[in-house]
Amino acid sequence: MRLPSAHDSIVARLVADVRPVRRLWPPVVRLAVWVVIAATVLVLAARVSLRGDVAGALGSPRYVLELGLLAGAAAAAAAAALLAAIPGRDPRPVAAAAALLAALSATTFLVEPAAPGATWFAGFRCAACIPMFGLVPWLALIAAVARGAPLDARGAGAYVGAAAFLIGAAAVRLACPVDDGHHLLVWHVLPVVAWTGISVLATATWLARRAVAPGPARS
Repeated sequence: MRLPSAHDSIVARLVADVRPVRRLWPPVVRLAVWVVIAATVLVLAARVSLRGDVAGALGSPRYVLELGLLAGAAAAAAAAALLAAIPGRDPRPVAAAAALLAALSATTFLVEPAAPGATWFAGFRCAACIPMFGLVPWLALIAAVARGAPLDARGAGAYVGAAAFLIGAAAVRLACPVDDGHHLLVWHVLPVVAWTGISVLATATWLARRAVAPGPARS
């Protein structure tokens, strides 16, 4: 009788550890669910806005363009995150589109004229509100990515963070009453960059711990 080889033992152990999993929804369906969550956040931001003329501001093409670019960049980054969780799918073209839209939104902020209300207090308030509005989209997206098999955890974390905190920036743009270009660049753009960097570290740590988490004990 042939004794089991080391290869046979390894295969047997791997097979014993296999657990049934539910098939993931297609990326476009999961993206649509995330977009609904993000849209809900934006509606909430409009409802609690410190800006007394949200309806009137939406009549400004520049203001609508800024919001559209932020939301479009967030959706593209979310799509890149979901693609990054599928081995063999290349998220880079979608990520490039997200980066382009985000850069265009920053450019529109750059050309905003000086406006009253750009105080330090207003700046800190906006910087603090971006992660608050972005938290739920971040949790929803990282949970969706974790259900896949991302090979580049840091890249996935960057896409997740960019998507969530760009939505946070769009929400704050709806809620913030200050239209000053310098204020928007410093207190709306830079926090997105900073929180995206934090997301890279947090997502990579989360996915790494999830990958090595022990399975249930067997008798």
